[in-house]
Order: sequence, then C-alpha cells, then structure tokens
Amino acid sequence: MKRLITLIGLSLLVFSISAISLDESVNLALKNNRNLLIAKEEVEKANMSYNDVRGTLLPQITLQGGYELSRTHLPPNAIPGEVNFMPGLSQTASMDDYYLAGALAGVVNNMIPTTPQDQASVALQVKMTQVLFLGGKLVNGIKAVDRYRSIQRLNYWVEEQNLILKTNELFYQCLLAEKLVQVQQDGLDMANQHLARVEAFFEEGMVSEFDLLRARLEVAKLEPQVLQAQNTYEIALSAFRMHLGSEDESLVPEGEFVLPEKMEVTLEEALSSGKEKRVELELLDIATEVAQIKYNAERGNYLPNIALTADYSLYTAADDFSIEKDDFGSRYSVGIGIQIPIFTGLSNTAKRNRARSEYLQAQYQQRDLENMIRLEVTQNWQNLQHTLHNHEVQSQNIRMAERSLEIAQARYDNQVGIQLEVFDARITLSGIRLQYLQSIYDIIIDQLKLTKSMGIKI
Repeated sequence: MKRLITLIGLSLLVFSISAISLDESVNLALKNNRNLLIAKEEVEKANMSYNDVRGTLLPQITLQGGYELSRTHLPPNAIPGEVNFMPGLSQTASMDDYYLAGALAGVVNNMIPTTPQDQASVALQVKMTQVLFLGGKLVNGIKAVDRYRSIQRLNYWVEEQNLILKTNELFYQCLLAEKLVQVQQDGLDMANQHLARVEAFFEEGMVSEFDLLRARLEVAKLEPQVLQAQNTYEIALSAFRMHLGSEDESLVPEGEFVLPEKMEVTLEEALSSGKEKRVELELLDIATEVAQIKYNAERGNYLPNIALTADYSLYTAADDFSIEKDDFGSRYSVGIGIQIPIFTGLSNTAKRNRARSEYLQAQYQQRDLENMIRLEVTQNWQNLQHTLHNHEVQSQNIRMAERSLEIAQARYDNQVGIQLEVFDARITLSGIRLQYLQSIYDIIIDQLKLTKSMGIKI
C-alpha cells in the first residue's frame, strides 16, 4: 500500500511539471523579452521617420476656409437723424436745385447706418508649397534617416542573437545544475551503501567503532551538499523562468546534456569570417556614412534655400445672411522665395566643424572595433580549444577515478585497506564527475560564443 501511494505521488509530480525544449525556450524568450520588443518598436519608429522626412520632398498642400454670420446692434446715439436740404433752398431756387438737393439728401441718408446690421462672409484658400532647393540638406537628411533605419534593423538582429545566446546559457545551466544534483545524490547513495557495509562488519566485530563513526560522519557531511546542489538548481530554474518572462512555476527545461558536433574551424578561418560577417562592423560602417552625410549637409548651410508657392482664394461678403452666386470673387498668386544666409554669428561654421569631428571620430571607432572583434574571435577560439582539451582530460580522469574507487572498496572489504582510502577515492570521483559535466557545458557555450563572434547566426 505504501509503495502504491509513493507511485501515485510521483505520477502526480510528473504531470504537474511543464517540460520545455531549447527551441521552445528560444521562441518564448523572443516573444516575451522586453528589450527585444523595444528594439522592434525602434525599427518601426525608424521606418515612420523615413516616411516622414521623405514626404517633405512632395508638394505641401493646405486648404483653409471660413464661413461667418454676424448681426450688429448699434446704440441709438450712434445713429443721426435723416438729412433734408430742401428747406434751406431760397425762393429763387429752380426745379433743378430742388432735384439736386433731394438727390444729395438721399445719398447722405443712405450713408447713415441702420440697426441691426446683418453680414455674411465666406473665404476659401488653397495653398501649395514646393521645396526646390535647400542646399542639399533635404536630400542628405533623407539619406541619413534611411541609414538610421538600417541601423535599427541591424540592432534588432544583434539584440536577437544576444538573447538567443543568453537563453542557451540559462537552459544548459539548468541542465548542468540538475546533473550536479544527481552527482551529489549518487555520492550520498554510495556513502549510505558503504555505511551499511561498515555496520555489518561492526556487528561481526571486523571493524572498530571508529570506522563506524567515520562512515556515519561521511554520510552526514554529504547530506548538506545534496541540499546545496538542489538549492542551486532551484535558483537556476528561477533565473531561467524570469528570462523567458514566464510565471509558470512548473516550467522545467528538458533536453540532452551531451557534446555538440565538433566545430572544425581554424583560427584564420574564424578571423576571416568575423571580419566579413560581423554585423557590428556593418553598423559602424553605416554610422560612419551617416556622419559623412551630416557633414555634407552642414556644408550646404551656406547655399540658398529656394521654394515655390502658389495659392488660390475664393471670397465674398454680403450685407445680409443670403449669399448669391454672383457675390463671389477670386484671387490667385504664384511666387518663388529665396533665402540666403549672409551672417549667422559663425554658428554654421561651428556646426560644420563639429560634424567633421564626428565623422573623423566614427572612422577611428571603426578601426578600433575591427581590432576588438579580432581579439574577441581569438579569445573565443582559444577558449574552445582549451575546453575541448579539458574534456578529453576529464574523460580519462573519470575512468581512472572509477577504477580507483573499485580498488579501494575491494581492499577495504578484504581487510587489506583502510576506510580513508575509500573516502578519498569517492571524493575524487565526485569532484571529477562535476568537472566532467562542467567541461560539457563549457564546450556547448564556448562553441556558441565562437559561432556568434564569427558573425554566424546561432
């Protein structure tokens, strides 16, 4: 019954664990990593900036219009009385004089404002502006924004490769930590088996109480090491889940912890590949080109700016709220504007000199980066050669350590050896097993680092 309960518990534990492969881990990290998402949005922003600047080459057309109705009530003291010039004429005035006096009075009375006053107005204007020449600043600006767009795309690629490498490191760190737990547990199991054997010898009087106590102390010493290895494994799992952006506490990496296919590449081939394929070099090439474009644009500040403008206006104004078709008038104009900088307080000269310094600085950085990449590739290649050699050594050592433990245990069982030999052989074997597993991890990661430093997509 007790065994059945144990099996059921283990089954429930297995079903509660969500295993995830390396490829699934990489895909999940690419989906959830915030830095990569930010880099993706930077690419989109660069695309929109390019479209924005490119749009300034096209005509800029605006439409303005307005419709207004107004009613004005004048104060009574602002309205004079009507004028009549006839009473002031002499008796000898002729009919023509009376006619002229009446006409003049009509004209004056028509000039007297009335209240309320109603007015309606409509205005509509279409205006077009087309840049003809800006001293090359606009064209250079479009080139610079286009290269900036390329920079953001390459930055995204670099960020993606860094993320994939980091995911591989954390994935295999979890597998390594799990293997280390197993090594420590195997060491504890061997110590318990040895303790059982010593207890049996002690009951038969074949060993002393001192040997029994030493065997028990050895078991007690190994138990904390197992707990420490388990704690290290849990920490590695937490870091792995955090990197993936997952809150699933049951997420556990699952895969083979074996040597990858050996990377056959010479140092000269690795250096040549890094020089040809490293994206960072292409990034700096573009940055140098952008600096040169900026310098060329600043030199164009001394040239004139020329623009073409044209507009067409339609307008009307009426003394009442009704507007007729015949009330409209129109106006159009076409012109060319020119602006030439004569004196700007030497600011244009300062801008040009600063752009020239930035261009020279970009060239120096490009040469420095080439040397840094050469050093990085060399270090990664040498590290891989060292880890490969170390793995061969550890493979031989582990076979010798296993044989040494067999001999020490047999000598002790036959009463021709001491217990200390068994302890020493067991400690040596556990240490070499840990180093052997670490060498596998080092080969996996160092090979990925060399691949990345050579400019090859991982």
